[in-house]
Amino acid sequence: MAQILEMMKRMAAVVDQQNGGDAAYQPMAGNFDSSIAFQSAVDLVLKGREQPNGYTEPVLHRRRNHYKSMEIGNE
Repeated sequence: MAQILEMMKRMAAVVDQQNGGDAAYQPMAGNFDSSIAFQSAVDLVLKGREQPNGYTEPVLHRRRNHYKSMEIGNE
């Protein structure tokens, strides 16, 4: 599990670099505990196989709702 998380953190930094030119992009590296995008990716990797037929929408839906609730609180 620790190896998986370390690899995902390294890949998050790569993804951040790839999206560096996008002003709307929110970086994941450096704030893994509060990055909903990073936590979603971890959930998909670690919990995805537990989903019926590999259906990932419930995992993503939960994280989307969390993000939306944070946006509403910031208005």
